[in-house]
Amino acid sequence: VAATADNKVYDATTEATAALTSSGILGADDVSFTGTSAFDTKNAGTGKTVTVTGISADGADSGNYSFNTTATDLANISKLGITVAATADDKVYDAITEATATLASSGILGTDDVSFTGTSSFDTKNAGTGKIVTVSGITASGTDAGNYSVNSSATDLADISQLGITVAATADNKV
Repeated sequence: VAATADNKVYDATTEATAALTSSGILGADDVSFTGTSAFDTKNAGTGKTVTVTGISADGADSGNYSFNTTATDLANISKLGITVAATADDKVYDAITEATATLASSGILGTDDVSFTGTSSFDTKNAGTGKIVTVSGITASGTDAGNYSVNSSATDLADISQLGITVAATADNKV
C-alpha cells in the first residue's frame, strides 16, 4: 500500500490527508484502504514527512490480501498569510515624526508564540488630528513566527497635540 499525501496551509496541527492505493490488487477486486495520516511536525516547510499508520482494508475482496500497515510520503505545509494591524498612539508635538504603535494580528492560531515589530512614523512632524502613522518593515518573531507570512507595512491614524509653552516677558528699565 502506498500513500500520496496532500499539501496544506499551516493550521497549527500535524493532521494530514493522504490517499492510499495499491498496484497489487488483481482485476476488478473490491478493495480500499484507510489509515491515520500525520505530518512529522506542525511547522511550515517543504518535503515534510507524512506517515500513515493503522492501514486497514475494506471491501468484498479485502480478505484475499495481506499488506503493510504503515506508509510514508512527502508533502508541504505552506505558511499561513495573516494581516498585521497597527494601533498608533497620540503624542504631544516634539518636532520629529517618530511615532509609537502597537502591532497585532487576529490571525495567529491557538497558543502560537508570535510577536511583531516595525518602525513607526507620522506623515509630518506638525501638530494635527487624524494624522497618518505608517509602520514599515514589519517582521514577526517568536517560536512559531516561521509558520506565518505577514504584510510589511500597516497604517493607522493618531493625533499630535500642540506643545504648551509659556512665554515670559522681561521688562527693561527706563531712564
